[in-house]
Amino acid sequence: MRLQHRVHTSATPAQVWTVLGNPSRWSDFELLMQQVRGAAGTASTGQHLLGIGRVVGLRIPVDVVEAVPERRLVLRIHALPGVVEQITHEIRPATRGGSDLTVSVVVEGTFARVAVAPLWLAGGLTTRVLASRVERLAKATRREAEGAA
Repeated sequence: MRLQHRVHTSATPAQVWTVLGNPSRWSDFELLMQQVRGAAGTASTGQHLLGIGRVVGLRIPVDVVEAVPERRLVLRIHALPGVVEQITHEIRPATRGGSDLTVSVVVEGTFARVAVAPLWLAGGLTTRVLASRVERLAKATRREAEGAA
């Protein structure tokens, strides 16, 4: 089952990648994740990480399937027994400036049908929080540039 969310931000693809491409910053926008272990620097294809849940400290294996800076990040998350998510983040420069961010979630496993609604809601919220975080980053960068000019 595939779920998808789209948002626009005034942040450039590079600014989006500053947050999205850095696993240690995922807890800034992923509300259910407290931290990521095994992450040093930018996400890279083939990385195996361990997300720590915010609520109960649940350890969640996260595999970086594909990482293309400023364009695409694909994660495979072993959320619960019987539920595996593949989350694809696509970053595209928008014709009107900024970036269009599309987040697709494919849910698989024995309990996928039961998990779809909560994962769809969580994915939408996470996508919007990510857009909000990078929007703040873009505004701060613009203010700094204006102050230096």
